[in-house]
Amino acid sequence: MASAQQVPPIQEQQQFWDWHWQNLEERKVLNDWTERRAREIFRLIQGLHLERPRILDMGCGQGWFTERLSDLGDVTGIDLSPEAIAAARARRPDIKYIAANVYEARLPENHYDVVVSQEVIAHVENQPMYVERAADSLKIGGHLIMTTGNKFVMDRMGDVGWNVQPPQHIAHQLSRVQLKNMLAPRFDILKIFTIIPHGQRGILRVVNSYKLNALVRRLIPQEKVERLKEKSGFGWQIVFLAQKKA
Repeated sequence: MASAQQVPPIQEQQQFWDWHWQNLEERKVLNDWTERRAREIFRLIQGLHLERPRILDMGCGQGWFTERLSDLGDVTGIDLSPEAIAAARARRPDIKYIAANVYEARLPENHYDVVVSQEVIAHVENQPMYVERAADSLKIGGHLIMTTGNKFVMDRMGDVGWNVQPPQHIAHQLSRVQLKNMLAPRFDILKIFTIIPHGQRGILRVVNSYKLNALVRRLIPQEKVERLKEKSGFGWQIVFLAQKKA
């Protein structure tokens, strides 16, 4: 967790996320990588074989993925940005949306079968409490699906042309071990894997070398090469499937 001196006030965090969602096209919020992550989450939920589960989408933004989750069960979306929630409600008034600080929101306890949190935990001020809120909302035996940036890769990205974020934006990436330890008190970890190989520094300069990959592709199909990288932990995103302990 970032120190208190580094954490912007909640009002400034809210202003940032309002701006973020107002400029989602310019910021390329929805892209091929986002779509890949969404498919993995959807696949994990379908693999649980639940009959119309209750799902909580934590950090739902404008509800682009909440809408998809509604095809699987009874879904609720929550986000800090009132503007994002207003846009989500305008598009799908039949879905329940909550505009609130997740730490203070009156979420029902022991209620949801599945909690989804994609690319959120690195951007909140109190990560352990965020995990606690997710756990409290879940039924015993319920499942948490969490994705976040892979610190190993993020530290070795190199210059990929991403915009510098304003100071109102919290970014505290976690390693696989750090997040596993954070989840361990309340959850059993069922699956951990990475997706979307990326990075240009250190060992990743070799792993993602164009010349080396071109040679390898003569022997192994490109898709299989990418899957091997992901299994080796070289994916830009970490995906966790965890189950709430009794």
